Amino acid sequence: MIKIVGKGYKYFLLQLSDFLEITKTIVVSLKSVEGRKKYEKIFGRKFEDKKDNSRILTVHVNQSTLASFIGNFFEKTICITTFKDHFLFKNSKFKIMFLKSDKKNKKKAENSRHCVISAYQRVLFDFFEDIINVLKRKINVPYKVKPLIVKSKDYMENVLPLSQILAFQNLKKFRGYLRNIFELNPSLGSYFNDIQVSMGYKPQLEELSFNNIFKLELSRCKLGYSNLESFIRDYNQNQALRNELKIKSGEKITLSSYRRNLKMIYPYLDTYAELLIQECRNLNLIGDKIWIWDRRFFECNCSGLKNKETGQLSDPDAGHYVKKTGKFSVLSGTGYTDTCIVDSWWGLPVYWDAVNASKNDNTIFQDTINQCMKSATEKPFFVVADAGPDSHLSNETVIEKGVIPVIAARANSVGNILKTEKGNHFRAQYVPRIYHKLLGKLYNIRTTVERKNSNDVVGYNRSKTPTRGSEWAKIYVSISNIAALLTALTAFKVGRHDLIRAPGAFRRLNI
Repeated sequence: MIKIVGKGYKYFLLQLSDFLEITKTIVVSLKSVEGRKKYEKIFGRKFEDKKDNSRILTVHVNQSTLASFIGNFFEKTICITTFKDHFLFKNSKFKIMFLKSDKKNKKKAENSRHCVISAYQRVLFDFFEDIINVLKRKINVPYKVKPLIVKSKDYMENVLPLSQILAFQNLKKFRGYLRNIFELNPSLGSYFNDIQVSMGYKPQLEELSFNNIFKLELSRCKLGYSNLESFIRDYNQNQALRNELKIKSGEKITLSSYRRNLKMIYPYLDTYAELLIQECRNLNLIGDKIWIWDRRFFECNCSGLKNKETGQLSDPDAGHYVKKTGKFSVLSGTGYTDTCIVDSWWGLPVYWDAVNASKNDNTIFQDTINQCMKSATEKPFFVVADAGPDSHLSNETVIEKGVIPVIAARANSVGNILKTEKGNHFRAQYVPRIYHKLLGKLYNIRTTVERKNSNDVVGYNRSKTPTRGSEWAKIYVSISNIAALLTALTAFKVGRHDLIRAPGAFRRLNI
């Protein structure tokens, strides 16, 4: 038989024989290591300590914000004594310990997490949330909303044939033609024509005008051509593509002339993209509530080998990229990184740039945030990112812009780290306390940027640039993001919300 005496001591009698009535008394101290080992040897199992389920919150007695903080949760303001008596005696699982000020350990108290309660932090919320139903608050995450209601006569009437209008309205499998992008977005033609007139540039051929060059490059992106040579060859031989772009001239263009004029319109692509982004905001396609950042690697037309004499790559602006994608797989190559920020509603890009792929995630993220916030007219509530740019400086860069960072922390990070139910980690000091329980939902929205990157790689076949140089890399990135914006605007104007994020929409030729 076993008898418990005092705290941590057990006297147990081990009966040797029921007939001889011989017993032996063994005393084991469970407070010592030797006693625990002896307990395990006798019983064949480890001793389990009883867990204390009581929650203890330690606050400083001189904190004036605590009384006002508690009073805000109730209809009538109550004093700290009433609050203490109510929870300390009526509920045994709730305890509050008040610490008196100690001048000797002042520095230790300042560094202690238990002695700091900010005005916006609801520290007590964690302790009596399940007890008082009045304190439960519901906070909704701003997910995707429906765009404005579109009528066909607003955009399609007198622009598209009646057969196509009926097809968009009644046939869900009809995904439109390539020419619909240019017909329903007249700003495209007027913008580049005005630039060409202001520059006083007169091309030798009609195909080499700024308007047609942009149409051709956008068509190359939508049709998924990976290099320029094959696209120009098909254009010179395929009359259907000329008809789709409404280019009446039958002259053939060369690769050098095409590249020369494409490079001339590069400085004006960002300004045109800003016009499209603002139009998307007006139509409720971009909400500017939550922005998501990520980087996407794409290769350049470079061998990746350095010249022995100069020590540089054949593309001096490119960099070597290495990333571990699995337990035994590694993604590596030479090229650039598409650093992009997308909106959470429909995954449409609001800022992008192409940088050297060898740069660190922290450097790219901080530069992107600084440049984006400098040029953007709108600011979001949250900026979401994966654990790549996890650092104090990255979080502080976002906070300086008046935005809340939701940047995942690495599993081995130190400091005040929060862990969600799915195992994601976050730095608690950079996120207001009220949003701690929303971190899991907010981080789930990060997959929006992954779908956008997937559309670029799979839908548009944009995984390798056919040229070298940082300018061509930026043109390469700008065209694919402008194509995503024009696709969304065209889908909105035909009343088909299911085609807003579809890279395969408006791709067919109307033969």
